[in-house]
Amino acid sequence: MIPEVLLRENPGSGFAGVSRRGKKWQHEVQGWTHENGSKITSKSLFDLASLTKVVATLPLCLVLLNRGELNLNQKINHYVSNAGWFQDPSLGDVEVFKLFNHTSGLPAWKPLFAYSNSSSVLKANVLQTNLMEPAIRYYNDLGWIVLGHLVERITQSKLDQLAKEWIFESLGMTSTGFKPLETFEKIQCVATEDCGWRKELLQGTVHDENAHAFGGVAGHAGLFSNLEDLIHYMNAWLNKLTLIGLEKEVEMVMNSNSESEGLPSYGLGWRFAPSLEYSGFGNRSGAMGHTGYTGTSLWFDCHLQEAVILLNNRVYPGRQNTDEVIRTFRERMHEYFLSPM
Repeated sequence: MIPEVLLRENPGSGFAGVSRRGKKWQHEVQGWTHENGSKITSKSLFDLASLTKVVATLPLCLVLLNRGELNLNQKINHYVSNAGWFQDPSLGDVEVFKLFNHTSGLPAWKPLFAYSNSSSVLKANVLQTNLMEPAIRYYNDLGWIVLGHLVERITQSKLDQLAKEWIFESLGMTSTGFKPLETFEKIQCVATEDCGWRKELLQGTVHDENAHAFGGVAGHAGLFSNLEDLIHYMNAWLNKLTLIGLEKEVEMVMNSNSESEGLPSYGLGWRFAPSLEYSGFGNRSGAMGHTGYTGTSLWFDCHLQEAVILLNNRVYPGRQNTDEVIRTFRERMHEYFLSPM
């Protein structure tokens, strides 16, 4: 059982966590969907936030790479001719792989939700964003919004439907998807923030404001999942996505580490050791992982066959003063899950 002192450090109302060492998974689930809500279980749906990048958008891009329909070394204007139109430097002149590792020069963030709730207008806004210094890494959501747009443009299909058909159904992830309230009851979802802008407690509605403005479906955020499905997903990565024929692409991802002085190392989507923050497990050589703003994280090591999934709702009921708390909580929970049993 998790020590009581760790449970008291949890910034949310509850969490679901699981780890794998070799072939054995062990999990712990604690807390409630919200105050006076239902008890969290391994089936409870969490807002994955930025884990959307590596659970939905990344594998879709890998499928397109496998099919020869996406080229990492092509410039963005090969797929979207008016990207960065009349700008210098121009987003259109940036190679696709730089969107994955946050070196495109796009700024850290934009309040797109304050401009419009039209998906086409917002995508145009992102594609015309002024670049910062292209050689410098700025972790950003905008590049992954562009990647989601590229997936839809190449396939002429919707991101959420593609993710369901190409990835989730193939991996047995029956509860994972965007806009969960179209399929599940609100009671099955773990609440996030009491949003002053939307004037409601968010439960089953995407927390990320920009993803909400996109209608709940975007390349950077919007995905919901539970512990059971993410075990399937981590098992798939530990087996190099052989179930969907992407072993060669996974090897490429594992060898894509791109370091930047004073900043975390990123490759094609995943973050590499040394992570500098967020996870004690992530600082181990050979590990890859990612975090989500709502309190979620995935970390794994293919060589050691180890993984940690931690789902949380650290923005409940508000996000203030939770940054350091969730970092510490993640580190200590990861250490607990990977300690000898």
